[in-house]
Amino acid sequence: ERKKAVPRVCVIGGKAASAYDMAKRIIRLTTAVGEKINHDPDTKDLLRLYFLSDYNVSLAETIIPAAEVSQHISTAGTEASGT
Repeated sequence: ERKKAVPRVCVIGGKAASAYDMAKRIIRLTTAVGEKINHDPDTKDLLRLYFLSDYNVSLAETIIPAAEVSQHISTAGTEASGT
């Protein structure tokens, strides 16, 4: 069964304003889960989790060069939601 498994990488990006306690907790949780998964000898060859801090349009354009991310990620000040 293990030989049939396709390795996966999960990339999560985000940032939290200093006053948003819950957002900071979620980021810490995501980072902790990633550390656990990435260092587990049973799963590290099959699953990886990475958190990209200070995620924004410029970073997205770098990691997803084939996508027109400016259409999918709102920029600060143009919509109710930030980046």
